[in-house]
Parts: sequence; C-alpha cells; structure tokens
Amino acid sequence: MTRSVPFKSCMIALLVMLVLTLHAAAQSNDYFVFFGTYTGFKYVHHSKTWGVGESKSKGVYVSRFNASTGQLSEPQLAAEVVNPSFLTISPDDKYLYAISEDPLSIGPPVDHSSNVSAYAIDAVTGKLRFLNSVPASGTSTCYISVDKTGRYVMLANFGSGSVSVIHVKDDGSLGELASFIQDVGHSVDPSIQTEPHPHWIGVSPDNRYVIVSDLGIDQVLIFHFDKKSGMLSPPGPPSTAVYPGGGPRHFTFDPSGKFGYQLSEMSGIVDVFSWDPTKGTLTTVQRVHTVPHNFFGGNHSAEIEIHPSGRFLYESNRRTQGETVRGPDTIGVFAIDQKNGTLSRVEEVLSGGTMPRNFALDPTGNYLLSANQLSNYIDLFKIEYSTGRLTKTDNKIQVDTPVCIKFVPAGK
Repeated sequence: MTRSVPFKSCMIALLVMLVLTLHAAAQSNDYFVFFGTYTGFKYVHHSKTWGVGESKSKGVYVSRFNASTGQLSEPQLAAEVVNPSFLTISPDDKYLYAISEDPLSIGPPVDHSSNVSAYAIDAVTGKLRFLNSVPASGTSTCYISVDKTGRYVMLANFGSGSVSVIHVKDDGSLGELASFIQDVGHSVDPSIQTEPHPHWIGVSPDNRYVIVSDLGIDQVLIFHFDKKSGMLSPPGPPSTAVYPGGGPRHFTFDPSGKFGYQLSEMSGIVDVFSWDPTKGTLTTVQRVHTVPHNFFGGNHSAEIEIHPSGRFLYESNRRTQGETVRGPDTIGVFAIDQKNGTLSRVEEVLSGGTMPRNFALDPTGNYLLSANQLSNYIDLFKIEYSTGRLTKTDNKIQVDTPVCIKFVPAGK
C-alpha cells in the first residue's frame, strides 16, 4: 500500500533541494584571490610621471571572491613580506611562491638582489604560513612559475639576464638550485637591449619544454626540461624572433596546446605561433598590434591571458615609465579563430585606472580583475561569454601598487 505525499510538502522539499544545490554551486565558485604588491614604493610626478604618493602595502594580500556573483571582499594582509611582486601557485593549490625584490632599488638600475619565498596556504582563511626563503640565483627577478608536477619553481632574472630552476621539497619549501642558464646576446634598442633580460618563464602544456621570453634579445627561447632532475638543456636551436625592438614580455599557450601567444612590451605586438610539441618549435602564424596605428602616446604592453574557453585573448596596455604623455591604460580583447589560432580585434576598453600592469581572469571565465598599479585599485569587469566583451562593474577594492593576481579555490 502506498501513501500519498501532500503537494505542498513536495514543493517545500524541492525548494530546499534547490537552495542547497545553489548554495553548493556558490561554494564551489568561491576563491581566494592573492595580490602581489610593491611595498614602500615611492612614485613622483615631474620628470618621471608615475603619479604622486607612496605605497602603504605591507606584503601579499588576499580577498575572497565569488565567481557566480562577482562579489569581492575587502583585502586582508595574508603575509607581511617586502616587495612580493609576482606570485605563483602550486598545482595542488597548497603552496604560494613569491618573488621578493630588494627594497632599496625598485626601478632603475635594474640589477638588484632578489629572493623567492615559499608559503603554505590555509584553505579556510587564505592566510599564508611562511616556510622558507632562498636566493633567486639572479638579480631583478621579475617572473615566477611552477612546473606541472609542482616539484620545481622557475624564475626569470631580468637584471642578470639569466633563468633559474629551484627544487621544491615534499613539504612545499624551497630546496637547492636545480638548473641555471645564462642568456647571451642583444638587440636593437640601446636603452634596454644591450644585454639579455628574461621577462617570462613557463612550461609547455606537456611539461617537456620551458619557454623563456627575453626582452633584451628579442627572442622566445625554448629549452628541453627534465622533470626528474629539473635540468634545462640549451636550445639547439629552437627559438624564434619577434619584431626587432619589440621586447618580448609575457607568453601564454591556448587551452588546446596548439598555439602560443607572445606579447611584446615595447612594440605592443602579439605574435601568434603554432606549437609543435614533437619538435618543441614555434612557427609564426600572425602578428597583431594591440593599439591602433594612429595612437599617440607612450605604451608598454604588459599582461596577456586567454579565456578558459579558448575563444578570446586579453592583453593590457599601459603608459610608459617616465612618459609625460598619458598612455592608453586599456585592456584589449581579441577573438581567436579556433582552427588556425589567428586573432581579430573585438574591442579595447579602459582598464578602470592607471597602469594596468597585470590582470587575471577568474577560473570560471566570468570576470576579469584589473590590477591598476598607480591608481591602487583592483577593478572588476564582467565578461560576456558569447562575445568576450568586458563590462565594468561597480565592484572594486583598494590594494596599493598591485602587480600580480592569482586565484586559489577556497575551502569551507
């Protein structure tokens, strides 16, 4: 014999299940957002037009972000450390690694000492527990990444013109130097390209190669990577050149692993390459300007990232250091042809502040967070899924001199 359940009770039960489902979905879209900053950074207004003021930042900051609603909490100090500029996260989201630059010599001259520090991430609070710090084995270190096994941290040493790989211990702390490569060469701009200046380092999608963008020699270098020892083998000769005087800054692969995109800081050009993982080679497909040809002003392009869908590319354009004419301070949006990887311009929007040195897309692809270094704010943009276009929201938080943004799933 069966017993009927009242309609009202069924509806209540369904509503409860719906609320629980939505709550779980919201929880799964909760992230910690870590911000790398410059601490005690001074900037003046006259011959070097950086703005006016002094950073009050004390280290790495963390906010809680909901990728479903776009809510971004006020930042809290996660770890007090000097000049934690660029950050990287271990593949298991348990550890954060931060470059720490010499506080006495931010800006020119570019040859100053650097360290890298390891932190354990509290999955509930987002606070960072210091593990250890080691020398970067190079100077003016400007970029850090981690290989796909989480066993090696990789560093681009802008000042000394070198790259280094540091072993990661089982507890997440940093160990001994695993590999070191000194770049050689120069390019056409005598103001900055008289020697090598690596500006980006990262692994290929299969973790078999390491890509290095060298601003000083206008080359994208490719090294064989031994994931067992952490050793890099010099390119022989896998490398590719950008437009002379371009100054390669940051590089990214598309999610399919078929194409690579190189953003050059000085020329404001994105080079599109096809990637051959069997040979470890990049072949030029297209060259695209990030700002219109008739733009008047100083521009140093900065960050590049591809939407998780693989359909759109985003890049930032900022004023030139020391430039008296205002720079573009924009985010450029490009559609990606899924067959051949080529780019077509969608739009260019104001970044919401001054000098967007960095930005990041949240892991769901719903929002873009723009780090405007000189206006001391993180500005939030909604991403239109079908077109990739950006709409600025009213949500913004203050972070002094932000220079890097990284996401980590938040625990309950």
